[in-house]
Amino acid sequence: MTEFALLTSRLLLAAVFLLAGASKLLDPLGLRKALRGFGLPPALARPMVVLLPVLELAVAGALIPARLAWYGARGALALLAVFMIAVGIAMIRGRKPDCHCFGQLHSAPVGWPTLVRNAVLAVFAAWLASRRQRDLGPDPWAWFASLDVIERKLAVVGACAVAFLFFYLLRRSRPETESIESQLSWSLGIDDEDEPEEQPAAMPVKRTGKPTGTRAAPPAVVPEPAKIVVMGVGLPIGTPAPEFELPGMTGETRSLQSLRKQGRDVLLVFSSPHCKPCQALASSLVRWKREMEGLPNIVLVSRGAAQDNLAKLREFGTSQVLLQRNFEVAEMYDCISTPSAVLVGADGLIRSELALGGVAIKQLLSSSTKTGKAKHAVGNPSVPF
Repeated sequence: MTEFALLTSRLLLAAVFLLAGASKLLDPLGLRKALRGFGLPPALARPMVVLLPVLELAVAGALIPARLAWYGARGALALLAVFMIAVGIAMIRGRKPDCHCFGQLHSAPVGWPTLVRNAVLAVFAAWLASRRQRDLGPDPWAWFASLDVIERKLAVVGACAVAFLFFYLLRRSRPETESIESQLSWSLGIDDEDEPEEQPAAMPVKRTGKPTGTRAAPPAVVPEPAKIVVMGVGLPIGTPAPEFELPGMTGETRSLQSLRKQGRDVLLVFSSPHCKPCQALASSLVRWKREMEGLPNIVLVSRGAAQDNLAKLREFGTSQVLLQRNFEVAEMYDCISTPSAVLVGADGLIRSELALGGVAIKQLLSSSTKTGKAKHAVGNPSVPF
């Protein structure tokens, strides 16, 4: 029974670290967002996007064979201790970033449940690490060879069920954003996509002040990149939304202030012509606009030249598409991934967290329509809640 308990503990820890590492590798942008939420500086967050899941996978692999299990147990105990210290420091500081423990599969704000879960796993790891190096139970294949025919069949069925569950959970943990290669480039601060040679030269962003009437607008001023610290976590709710002016598909210039003058909230959707999920989202936005009532003013902020976007956003409508040269406006809103969206109130304040992916954007739209109906009902007592 002791040997079986030791083997079960090793396989349990290996499964947890294997799922955690693999799901993090599938969502590098979400992992970087979580690391920055814990207060890790960009210089450390970028390499940790790759290093952390690789360490978790290495620990999982070492826990399976008996001759490496002692090292895997100590590695698991060290990682769990670091996780608990990071969560504890965040809680002491009054911060509750998403743990991103299992990528998109499970990412909830840290708290006591996170500490308890890690502590339980640490108990198993400590038990294994406290034993002698050659006294950590049998190898899985040696244990399998010791079973009789019926027990082997049951073990094979159980292993197949566990493998099916693992790949099912791994598929669910895949985010609905750009490819993993593109996400990883963003996370490491690299954008290896070539800029379109035909993009307009006059596409800089400008922070606007008071309206200037009929006077010609002053030369556009591009914010200095050194002053923009992109964390990818979005701007805090209630803070003023950064003002900007961008050209549209037909060359006309529109500002956030002019979009808000319609008296409606504005949903800024950050997109890219090189992002396949963005094209699917544009079609979905057209359908949601027909199906939902009371939607905010939806504006697509894409990148590149008008020619690149025209063919891929034809269904959405060119009047609601603005073009940034690279990611300058997205960076002002602390966004590092497409498709993503943020709701700006008619009063110019940030009304939502950064929604990442089509599912989250649909949920944001749905919640914004409910909020809009509630406001209308408050202003009109004859309308029931």
